[in-house]
Amino acid sequence: MPAHRLTKLWKLPLWLVELLAWGKSFKNNPVIGSYWLNRCGLHVLRVVIAHGLFRFRLLLLAALVPAADRRAFLRDGYVLKENFLPPEQFQRLRDELLHYEGEVRETVEGTTLTQRTFMTHEVRNGTPQMAAFANDPRLDHLVRYCSSKNRPPLFYVENLCNHANVTPRPDPQRDMHADTFHPCVKGWLYLDPVDDRNGPFVYVPGSQRLGWARLKWEYRQSLEACKKGEARAPGRYWDGSFRVSAQELTEMGFAPRVFRVPANTLLVANVYGFHRRGEANAASHRMTIWMQARDNPFNPIFTPIPRAAGRAFEWVWERVLRRLDGPRELAGEQRRFTGRFSR
Repeated sequence: MPAHRLTKLWKLPLWLVELLAWGKSFKNNPVIGSYWLNRCGLHVLRVVIAHGLFRFRLLLLAALVPAADRRAFLRDGYVLKENFLPPEQFQRLRDELLHYEGEVRETVEGTTLTQRTFMTHEVRNGTPQMAAFANDPRLDHLVRYCSSKNRPPLFYVENLCNHANVTPRPDPQRDMHADTFHPCVKGWLYLDPVDDRNGPFVYVPGSQRLGWARLKWEYRQSLEACKKGEARAPGRYWDGSFRVSAQELTEMGFAPRVFRVPANTLLVANVYGFHRRGEANAASHRMTIWMQARDNPFNPIFTPIPRAAGRAFEWVWERVLRRLDGPRELAGEQRRFTGRFSR
C-alpha cells in the first residue's frame, strides 16, 4: 500500500473525532473538506446540529441572566453594557493594566501590531483589579450563559497599535467574517474610548441566527472551501472562517453596526455572527480585556463545575500556546518579550 494511503488510514480516526468536535479546516481534514460529502450537506448538517444544541443549552442556563440580556443576545447576537464598572474601580483597573509588566506575545496583521498577554488565574492573582473584574458575578454569569457551556472565559489583555511602523501584510481581521461554523463567544471590556481613529468593532446584528438565506450561503461556501490549489478563490475559505461580501450581506437582509463606544463598555458577542475590526484612520492605540469561550459544540450538556472547568481549559490552552510559540517565532509570525504594552 502506498505511504500516503497508510498515512490517511492512520489519521482517519483523528479526522472523524474532529468531525464530531470543533474541527473546521477544509484543508487539513479531508473528511470536513470532502466536496461530495459537503454537496450532500455535511457542513450544513454540522451547522444545524450545533445551533440546535446551543439553543438547548441556553434554555437550561436561562436563570443566570436577566430576561432583557437573554432577549438582546438571542435577537441581536450581542449584549452591550456601557459604564459596566463603577468609575473608581474602572480607573484602578485601567491603571493597573497600563503599568502591567509580563510576558507579551506580539503579532502583525496589516499595519496593526497586536500585543496580547494571557491572564491565567495565577497571573490574575498578582493583579488584584483584574482578579476583581474576572470574578464579578455579573460578568461571570453573562459569559457562562452566552457561551452556553457554563464556563468562565479565557482572559487576555490585548493592545492594538494601529498604523504601526511595520511592513504591511494582509489583515484578515478587517474582512467581514464568521469565526467558525458554530456559535461561540468573545467579549471585550474597552479600556480606551473607541472611535474611527482606533478601529471600532463592526458587527452585523441578527446574523448569528440561522435562516434559509444564511443556510444557503453556508452551503455555497462549503463547496467553495473544498476546492484545491489554484481553483480555490482568494481568502481564508479553507480554514472554515468564511468571509462575506457587502453584496452578500445585503442579499441576506443584514446591515452592519459600528460600535463607537466610551471606555468602560462591555461587549459580549456571538462570533458566528458576521463581524470585523473596523478601519483605524490614525496612528492610535486600543486596549481591551479580551475574553473568549469556545467548546465542543456537539456536547449536549454544560459543565456543572464552572470554576474547575475554567481552570482546566486555562491549563490546556497555556500549553497549546507554548507549543505554538516556537514554530510561530521561527516563521517570523510572532515575537515574545517581557515588559509593558506599547502606548
